Parts: sequence; structure tokens; C-alpha cells
Amino acid sequence: MQKVIVIGHRGAYGYAPGNTMLSFETAYKMKADMIELDVRATSDGQLVCIHDSDVSKVSETGGLVAKMTLEEIRRLDVGKGQRIPLLTEALDFARGRIGVDIEIKVKGIEDVLFRIVSERNMICSVLFSSFLHSTLRNLKAMSSEVGTAILYDEYMDDPVKYALDFGANAINPLAFLLTPEHANLAHESGLLIFPWTVNDARIMNELLSLGVDGIITDYPDIGRKIVSSYLASA
Repeated sequence: MQKVIVIGHRGAYGYAPGNTMLSFETAYKMKADMIELDVRATSDGQLVCIHDSDVSKVSETGGLVAKMTLEEIRRLDVGKGQRIPLLTEALDFARGRIGVDIEIKVKGIEDVLFRIVSERNMICSVLFSSFLHSTLRNLKAMSSEVGTAILYDEYMDDPVKYALDFGANAINPLAFLLTPEHANLAHESGLLIFPWTVNDARIMNELLSLGVDGIITDYPDIGRKIVSSYLASA
């Protein structure tokens, strides 16, 4: 039977502030197979889970993550009493429970990222994804066990060849960019396919009919329901 996983975007972003422990916990309770999270570095070199470069998107305070210390970051309330977590906190929660898709938002953190994941023996349960494709190549060079996924949000003539040239294991296209031709070629080439960010049931079913290996969604409960129903009728 086809295996299709549900990946909670920023945890369960449809229900809780994204990239927070509450969001990750909610995705786990909704039976997501993986949580997707974003990683940036603070001015003192700590890796934290946040999507945007400026904290003004998630708090009443402005400031660049890269120019703030961890202590300054931790003071922020990003909604529902939640704080911006360290990557280590997210991984410690996920270990043995749920897979993790780490989206790398900045260059230059590959060494510390690999060390943090390796120390927890989680290399095989983590997928590294990024629009910064050179970071994925750098991680892949550290260990053949590293799983990487090329993120893209613009049409590419041949995303499969491009991903293979970077030694990637998967392509993560913006959902409407995935064509039947690319889907077939990806699987023929041994690549997995995880489109994002899919919140509409009809589109989920269309992607499932293309044979995707997983769906990244803000609503893991809906994703779980649609995937289970599709596989049961297949």
C-alpha cells in the first residue's frame, strides 16, 4: 500500500502560533507523521524556531532575529503565552514521537545544525529542507545518511534533475507547481515529493492522485483524515 505522510506546517499552524511548542504538541496529538519548523540563528549563535527574519511578524516588538540574543528572543510572547523555542527543545520533544522537517532559513548554521541533530541520534528521523540549496549540499557532505529536500516556489523546467544535481532526496514544491510529468519523473528517479502548504481537501486529493509521498499542511487533522480516506479507497 502507498505510504503517504502528513507533515504539520510550523506544527499545527492553523490552530496554534507557528513554530511553538504548543503548535508542535498539537500536531502530534492530531497524529501528524512529521512537524515542519523553521530555523534561524540569534546574535549569540543559538538556533531558534522562527520563520521570519524580523520578530515583528509574531510579536508586538520589532527586531531582527540575527541581531537579538537568545535572552531577548525568549522574552517575547508570540501568542497564547508561547515563547520562541530553541531547536533543541523542539527536537527533544519530537525524539521517539514524530519526525521533523527542518527548514533552514539562513546560511552558515550547517555545522551546528548537524551537531545538534547528530547528538540526539535523530539524523534518520529528520529531513532538512531549504530554499538555500547550497546549505543542503553542505549537510549532505557531512553524512550520506542526511535526508534533504529542495524547496521551490517558482516553476522549474526540470526540478528533478536540479534536485539530483544537489544530491537531494526529495522535492518540496509549492503545491500548484507540481505537474504529473514532474511527479512521475521524480519517482522514477527515486525522489520523494512533499508539496506545500496544502489546506484544501480537494487539492489534497488531487495531489494524492499524483502519487505524492506526503502533504505539508497547516491542518494536520484534516490532512490525516483526507490521506486515510484516500488510502482506504485506493
